[in-house]
Amino acid sequence: MIISRTPFRISFAGGGTDLKAFYSLKAGEVVSTAINKYMYITVNKRFDSTIRVSYSSTEIVNTVDEICHPIVREALKLTGISGGIEIVSIADIPAGTGLGSSSTFTVGLLNALYAYQGKLLSAEELARQACRIEIDCLKEPIGKQDQYIAAYGGICYFRFEADEYVGVSPLPLKAELKANLNKSLLLFYTGSCRQAGSILAEQQSNTTRPANFKNLTCLTKLAASCRECLLDHALPEDMGNILHKGWLA
Repeated sequence: MIISRTPFRISFAGGGTDLKAFYSLKAGEVVSTAINKYMYITVNKRFDSTIRVSYSSTEIVNTVDEICHPIVREALKLTGISGGIEIVSIADIPAGTGLGSSSTFTVGLLNALYAYQGKLLSAEELARQACRIEIDCLKEPIGKQDQYIAAYGGICYFRFEADEYVGVSPLPLKAELKANLNKSLLLFYTGSCRQAGSILAEQQSNTTRPANFKNLTCLTKLAASCRECLLDHALPEDMGNILHKGWLA
């Protein structure tokens, strides 16, 4: 049995500039952090040739093409697994809460499926393949930061280039700064969930509007400032100021 544990994430600055509609015109910049809430994927050999997938629903099918869950279906195709397998997912947090759950699921599933085959992929390859499934195969109108932070973990600065290159810079923080940030940040569950696809599709289509593009450009500058702030071991209130400016933008 293989069990993968993959972190959810929060973004400090730059969210939205990881969408292709933006970074195809100007490099996107995002600072994200993994958090200690996780998606767990269990993969095990099945006693027959069928495929069992258990998430909020349970499916038992004979072929990969019959699977309703789109990410599971495409991940099995990508990894070349055709049957005789059982996949179960459990999460600390419900889907639709804005913490990148679908990408966390994709990265964790790929990691588990490759481990099931005796293969160990790098964080870069896991992130790239997760993007391929969600963006290229399933045509989801999403960005790339979620897949990359789920694969790399920690706190990272990402740069998204027009040629699809993604620069990844982990930000090493002193224990004292991490502790101060943890004491100064609060994360609330509002009780409401939503599908990000429709929101991001609208954002994609509105990106090139002058006012929106200007605000997104402002967010890239805030991401750069956030990176420097963390590297300079700034006070939590400096981070709070960046979060406030990002919210207004």
